[in-house]
Amino acid sequence: MKFRFNVRLFSQIAVLVIIFVLVFLHQNYGIESAAPIHAYCPFGALEGMFTYIFTGQFIMKLYWSNFILLWIFVLLTIVFGRVFCGYFCPLGAITERLRRLGKMIWIKKDVELPVWLDTYFRYLKYLVLFLIVYFSFRYTALVFDTYDPFSALAHLGNEFDERIFAYSILWFVLITSLFSKGRWCRYLCPLGAFFALLNKINFFKLTRNQNTCTACGSCNRVCPANLNIKESVQITHPDCISCMECVTDCPHSSLGIHILWKSIKKRTFMWLVVGLFFWILLVFMQTPLWKTKPNSNIVSSSWVVHVEGIRWSNTLQYVIKETWVPFRYFQETLNLPQDIDQTMKLKDIWVTYDLKNISWTVLETEDFRAVIQNYTTQ
Repeated sequence: MKFRFNVRLFSQIAVLVIIFVLVFLHQNYGIESAAPIHAYCPFGALEGMFTYIFTGQFIMKLYWSNFILLWIFVLLTIVFGRVFCGYFCPLGAITERLRRLGKMIWIKKDVELPVWLDTYFRYLKYLVLFLIVYFSFRYTALVFDTYDPFSALAHLGNEFDERIFAYSILWFVLITSLFSKGRWCRYLCPLGAFFALLNKINFFKLTRNQNTCTACGSCNRVCPANLNIKESVQITHPDCISCMECVTDCPHSSLGIHILWKSIKKRTFMWLVVGLFFWILLVFMQTPLWKTKPNSNIVSSSWVVHVEGIRWSNTLQYVIKETWVPFRYFQETLNLPQDIDQTMKLKDIWVTYDLKNISWTVLETEDFRAVIQNYTTQ
């Protein structure tokens, strides 16, 4: 059998590897050396868009990289359809593979809602998108962060108490993916909702040749979005993710790809999607516009100390340097040992030295913030 390189699978694996490398670097070297995963999420730009428009400021954890990524995916969606979800979404890639695993070891047939109920449930994601954008603007914060399953995935089990809802949603997404097609993507994903809206104005069209199609249902079975392709003349549903699974699996080659009414081959289409994304991204990364973290996550450009910006991945040494709060003050207030390793991350200090705060609970990042706040307001 001749080997055929799977372009989409390559893109999904490449994105997953990149994401987990970035997560590993941030988890092990902290924000001082590696940017948080939030800086690489295009949805952050939607959450912070109105805040930036009306105040000229970024919501904390967001940078130009978020907006650049969103712009790239908007461009690709207009030309090629909803390709972020089909080629570059890490959570989507994982849930797709889990469904295939489920078919191998458990349930062959998809467990789905009735068609009429599925139709109405698909509108939920638009409500979720509206609420998140509204409350993010109102509170100038990433309100979705504590519920975001991707954020939970990217924290690799850390901050469980702070993200218990996000981890719960993540487990729901992963478990249901074993026996159904991406319920999170179809019903609740806010970024998917945005691209679904944009999908209505793209140049991409997928058509079905009624003369050669035998309505065998192969296209419906492989569609990750659970769309009814076999009865459509033209597939214009906003949840189509341009994955080409139906085109690949059609035994009669009855599905055709068109961009601006010009026919295009499947492999050409897929290489254009993946190649253009990585090429445009690499170009932007060479420019001064690409920025994934601030010069300091504690001190603003106007030299104002923002204690809420301190992260558990900051080192004590860095906190002292940025805030000008002397080590002796930390030592006396938090009962730190004289010979404490100041290059240690804040999250590791209480574990290593078995330290407690005044409430006799573990010493946390919030305790360091309180010390700095007290010192700067004296």
